[in-house]
Amino acid sequence: MRGKVVIVGCGWLGQQLGVSLARVGYQLYGSRQSEQCLLLLPVEITPMLLQLPQLFLSNAQQQIWQDAWVICALPPSAKTRSEEDYLLLLRNVAQLANQAGVRGLIHCSSTGVYQGLAGEVSEKSVLADDAKSRFLRLAEQELQQVNPCVTLRLAGLIGPGRHPARFCSGRVLQGAELPVNMVHAADIAAFIIQLLQQQPATDCFNLCSPEHPTKQQFYTAATQSQGLAAPQFASGSEVARVVSAAYSQSVPGFCYRFSSPVHALPYC
Repeated sequence: MRGKVVIVGCGWLGQQLGVSLARVGYQLYGSRQSEQCLLLLPVEITPMLLQLPQLFLSNAQQQIWQDAWVICALPPSAKTRSEEDYLLLLRNVAQLANQAGVRGLIHCSSTGVYQGLAGEVSEKSVLADDAKSRFLRLAEQELQQVNPCVTLRLAGLIGPGRHPARFCSGRVLQGAELPVNMVHAADIAAFIIQLLQQQPATDCFNLCSPEHPTKQQFYTAATQSQGLAAPQFASGSEVARVVSAAYSQSVPGFCYRFSSPVHALPYC
């Protein structure tokens, strides 16, 4: 057994990560807010009821969290909570992690933090004075109260059960020639597996397929692969932004399975 991993917020992404980590030998625990949601977890993931915010972990939860890696996969986009409530949840996760004495924390953040920037963006880019960017940066800072904390800025998510054709078939999309920034769940899991083998320090990585087809190329290919109606395209004011994956590619042992998101479509 390689060690313990606790996934806080074991929704679609958390389940994809948990199954992959369990298959290479990690002992996986996944938290949800209700007993009903816990019943939906894959058999590879041991369920854990965690009703955030909560002041303390139970004795059993404390034993699980102690010396475990915690992956926070709570999405910022839940319709049922405000930005303030989301930041409170993350602050609570950091407090619980520090109380328990975890080995470290991995935060599944978003490349939405680069909102308002144009051209190529990297982990060293100066962020724009944009409301979404400020909110996501605050979210990252809440979890960086845990040491070490590795922030993963994830591009648009694709993978099993999350085929991009579902979101675009028959719709009108703006910016046919804009580049897309996407990442498959399998590449996120593979990156985390390599990261955990190296006892990482606090750091920040973009995770995004290194190649960036245009919106028209990608979404047309996506709908064709599913036999669905292709989207239509209209001109728009959105700026072109390319998320650099260079720093993540420097991690020893890691290589993107899907260099282009088009190559990932058969695996969604």
